[in-house]
Amino acid sequence: MYNQNNAFDLEATKIRPWFAEELGKMRQIIAQSEKQATKQGASGELALSAFINNLDQEIEKLKNGKFRFLIIGDFNRGKSTILNAFFEQELLPMGAVATTAIPTFVKYGEEEKVLVHKKDGTKERLSFKQYKEQYTLNSGKVKEQIKNIFKSVGGWLNPLDYAEFYCPIEVLSRGVEFIDTAGLNHTEEENNKTFSYISQSQAILFVLAADQQFTIPEKDYLQRFLEVKKEIEKSDIQPEVRQNELQNKSYKNQVRPIFYLINKWENIDEESKEDVHGAFVDGFCKCLKINENEAEKMWGDTVFDVCAKTALESLRQGNSIDGTGIKEFQKRLNDFLIHERLMTELLQTVYTAKFVATGVGSKINERLFVLKDDLKTLEGKIEKTKPCIALMKKGVQILETNVRTQKDACIDKIGGEYHKYFSDLVINFERDFEMPPVSGLKDNEREQYTRTLEKKLTQYRQEKLENWHNISKGIVLGIINPLNDSFNKEIDDYTQQRDVIREILNPKNFNARNQTGLSIHANDSSEEVSLDKADANAIIKMLMGGTGGTVGTIAAGAGTVAIANMAGANLFLLTAGLALTPVGWALLGASAVVGGGLAWWQRRGEVQKFQKEMQEKVKKEFQKLLEPDKVSNLKKQVSQLFEPFQNLATLISEDVQSLEKSLNNVLESKRTTEVNCEAEEERLKILLNSISAQLEIINAKYEEIERKIK
Repeated sequence: MYNQNNAFDLEATKIRPWFAEELGKMRQIIAQSEKQATKQGASGELALSAFINNLDQEIEKLKNGKFRFLIIGDFNRGKSTILNAFFEQELLPMGAVATTAIPTFVKYGEEEKVLVHKKDGTKERLSFKQYKEQYTLNSGKVKEQIKNIFKSVGGWLNPLDYAEFYCPIEVLSRGVEFIDTAGLNHTEEENNKTFSYISQSQAILFVLAADQQFTIPEKDYLQRFLEVKKEIEKSDIQPEVRQNELQNKSYKNQVRPIFYLINKWENIDEESKEDVHGAFVDGFCKCLKINENEAEKMWGDTVFDVCAKTALESLRQGNSIDGTGIKEFQKRLNDFLIHERLMTELLQTVYTAKFVATGVGSKINERLFVLKDDLKTLEGKIEKTKPCIALMKKGVQILETNVRTQKDACIDKIGGEYHKYFSDLVINFERDFEMPPVSGLKDNEREQYTRTLEKKLTQYRQEKLENWHNISKGIVLGIINPLNDSFNKEIDDYTQQRDVIREILNPKNFNARNQTGLSIHANDSSEEVSLDKADANAIIKMLMGGTGGTVGTIAAGAGTVAIANMAGANLFLLTAGLALTPVGWALLGASAVVGGGLAWWQRRGEVQKFQKEMQEKVKKEFQKLLEPDKVSNLKKQVSQLFEPFQNLATLISEDVQSLEKSLNNVLESKRTTEVNCEAEEERLKILLNSISAQLEIINAKYEEIERKIK
């Protein structure tokens, strides 16, 4: 193991823990104040447990957040070598020939170990050395097994799922993970497995080789990969962040960039480097459909020339890896994580802090309204609030019932239409899909025929996918839009009852800000949420604005079209594999039997056999969509669409419960003890000061990072 002092590091990984620690301090301030509120002479707890839970959830999210990178590329491109150069140690197996056999997750662990996960659910624990001997393609033991027992690499791979490498590398302890994949186009199952990791990754590293510039398999795979990536990102939504905020941010497009690492430049002599560079420029132009100028600008941004083997050799000799391209890419990766991914996550963290600070301020406000009331006056006020609280509770019940009822209705309707739609596709495929004619083709036109066939299949699949988009979108919008209207009505009623309660508690228009000299900023503008009666609905504004989590996009009626698309697009694309599978190649290869001087497509029997096999293959792909696990996954996705509504109902319910409990707490205190009003005012002032100061620390750090971006 090499010295880790100067090893691969990402500044971005240190930011999450900082914010988690500062939110933890805010939590501690609230918890300590609630403990003090139960002592002799205090007025009782403010019932702030819901805000503590909000902070706990956000802290947990920050602590468990992952920066995950997916590494792909053809066999023997040096994917594992690049990772080893990143970590500055020979962690993953390497070889002169293809080595990595199954997807490998590189994670943090206090001890070095490998877990091999198999498809039957069992796991095998190994040392790094044992893994290299038993599960790498260049192992003599593995080669012998493939030759004598399994008869093919595919047969040997079939029982295996993926491996997890655990190692005590410091950067991994801060939530960084890498997925090292096997070579491209090994088996279709392995390809689809690689595609499934896209949605779990923040960035993608596509490894190429300078000594084999953009091979045909690489171009084909890249185009397929880009299509999958595009569809996944089209169906992605980020409900935890307000849309109107993101629209004003430079990092609003939450895409997964592909960084292209062109490895093995040490194999190219100086005279040939310019020509090799030109070949890659031409390849990017064709694959990405860009012009030469656009392709050249990719270098240093998304394209990097690296010499991973040279970097490792330098490390073995104790020398610097400068000049190998590794450090330049590390810096770019770090900038991307901070500027284009982390800021959106931290936006939610800041909103959580503001939501809690505003909520606590509102509770302090309500306590100050009644703190100096005598027992009889307080009892009278609380009695007057009971009808309002009862109405608010009833409103919450209506919201929760509506969410549950409409969710079940949507799941049933989507599930029924889904089954009918794809069952009909299977039944009617032979009638709906007309095979391209094969009569009259010459021997050298077989490849052109397969491209025509695959293009037609892609068009067919896209047409059916768009139809399902429209069907599912119509169903979801038909249910979500009325539910959204129902929520808006109940929230209006809730807000009105909240106003009535504040008027009951504070008939003289008591101004809490004059007592504390403090106010809380509600957003990044100069607008302030003060704690006087006129702005007492700050907590509701925060709820509706999205600070409380996912509620903003839903309560505002936004984002439903994107949500509806998600119900159909993501599932279909990732499970079917139809349009992305060159079915024709495999079948043509199996059927290309030449005899009697005639090509197979000139013999009617062979043509009919091929077409029948082709139709059966496609029908089986569609039938996979009707398997129980696929239908279950669809229903789960539909159910998730209603979580923002449930979250909003929960937040309102917690606010009602907190209000009622807080009033009961102060009433009980006045009944059982002599409340020291002056000391309580001072305690509450300290609480508000401390929460406000902690919010400013969090907000200032966020703005500091944001300024660096600009």
